[in-house]
Amino acid sequence: MIRRSAGALLAMYTVVVAKLTLQPAAAEERAFGLLDRVMSHLSSGRLDWTETELLANIALFIPAGFLLAVVLGRVWASVLLCLTASICIELAQYRYLPTRVPTMDDVQRNTIGGAIGAVVAWPAAHALRTQRRAGALAQPAWPVSAGMLR
Repeated sequence: MIRRSAGALLAMYTVVVAKLTLQPAAAEERAFGLLDRVMSHLSSGRLDWTETELLANIALFIPAGFLLAVVLGRVWASVLLCLTASICIELAQYRYLPTRVPTMDDVQRNTIGGAIGAVVAWPAAHALRTQRRAGALAQPAWPVSAGMLR
């Protein structure tokens, strides 16, 4: 049940990430312009856009790494998928969105965010994997009905 819920949340979050990262720069500016103003206000002007963007790229993939780790039950696979997704986003921006600026820094920061999320989810992912294994051991290797035992 937890994995199914996490999978549904992951699907919804994927749409959010796609909308934020695969739109022309003008649409991104509205969302990130608001974020920049909020972060500047919260930090009393100590954070500039460069720092806000760095933190935003990390934060963007923390939920993805967390949800992937819960769904897959594997931290390393979650981080690898976050890396792959980030590379695909940057390649799509390079190829199809000339107003966007794809960078390897974004890939690094997104992957760091995915790793943070996956590591935070590790105890839950480990518990779910252990629970699944225990349940599999309790099940017979083939279906057995009452009629087969007579």
